Amino acid sequence: MREVWIRITIAVVLAAAGFALIIEGLSAPTVPIGVGLVVCGVLPALALMSATARTGQVLTVVGASGTFTTVCLFVSARPDNTFGTIEAAALYWLLARVIVQCAPLRAAGFAFGLATVIATLPLRLDPAETHHKGVLIGILCVGIWFIGLLGLYLRLHDRRRADAYELARQAQRLAYARDLHDFVAHHVTAIVAQTKAVRYVTAAGVPPDPEDLDAMLAGIEQAGSRALASMRTMVTVMRGKAPEHPVTTLTEVVAAAVAGFAGPTPTTALDPGVADLMLPHPTVNAAQHVVLESLTNVLRHAPTATRVEIVARPGPESRFELSVTNDGGQPDEPRPQDGHGLVGLTERVTAVGGSLTAGATTDGWRVRAVLPAMVSAP
Repeated sequence: MREVWIRITIAVVLAAAGFALIIEGLSAPTVPIGVGLVVCGVLPALALMSATARTGQVLTVVGASGTFTTVCLFVSARPDNTFGTIEAAALYWLLARVIVQCAPLRAAGFAFGLATVIATLPLRLDPAETHHKGVLIGILCVGIWFIGLLGLYLRLHDRRRADAYELARQAQRLAYARDLHDFVAHHVTAIVAQTKAVRYVTAAGVPPDPEDLDAMLAGIEQAGSRALASMRTMVTVMRGKAPEHPVTTLTEVVAAAVAGFAGPTPTTALDPGVADLMLPHPTVNAAQHVVLESLTNVLRHAPTATRVEIVARPGPESRFELSVTNDGGQPDEPRPQDGHGLVGLTERVTAVGGSLTAGATTDGWRVRAVLPAMVSAP
């Protein structure tokens, strides 16, 4: 319904402008002058019908308007009651458009040409109207400055909107990259670790126990199913649908993260003061990724680890501390400097107002995050 009213309004405005333009042409002292007024009014209107300001159209408008003004200076029968009001309105509109849409140098050139023909429009009037020409030129120049400033403002607004859109797209890409790394890589790493275990048992030359082999293969199958589920969740979010957030407490976060972990069974020490608090989704999401990334790094960089401990305890100023520690010692090879795991994790934790540190302990590695609790009553 709104679009219908917009179209009706545009049609009414165009009809009124067309009618006024015909009246201007009929009020001219001679037929050639009347035709010139109508043509100079139609050309900028046609240029405005294009989606963008085209070079050929703008040059044609400026050339036709300037030529007609020059011709009027050398004829005896000049307009005595109008210099082209509809033309002036269309030229103002075209001036704003070129400032907004064209490249800087081209916009400056077009704006100068359009401003010149607008300011000289009163020169078309009969010499008897000399005492009005100065006032009209002054009014038109004030309008030029106003339209110029308006065009610059709209140009800046479009630029800021384009930059904001690009920043939003970049933030979205980073979010997708973090999710892909944290969720999918975690499950794929578990598949690789369990596959290595199967190959190791098989290569030992002793047939594995059917039950043990079945348990290993079931773990691989489970990790693969979770990887597919994570991929489906990402695709759902990318299609614009809101994801479900069933996990709301730290206890549920840890339970979901350690389920099916292919390494040593993690031990948990969650302080009752934070374990069952109802946390907002951003904090829950960050905590879940801290645990997932830490467990993934255990499989990738600490294959000799025999102990993994997850600890959560209250912190100052309505915050809590979450740490994951393993005793896998220092890796035989240095950690890659171009890795994305801890970088993305730091970005995610910082985004919710927390902080993240990771480093070596006496016998292993610890990832420690301090997150805002922002507790709401359950």
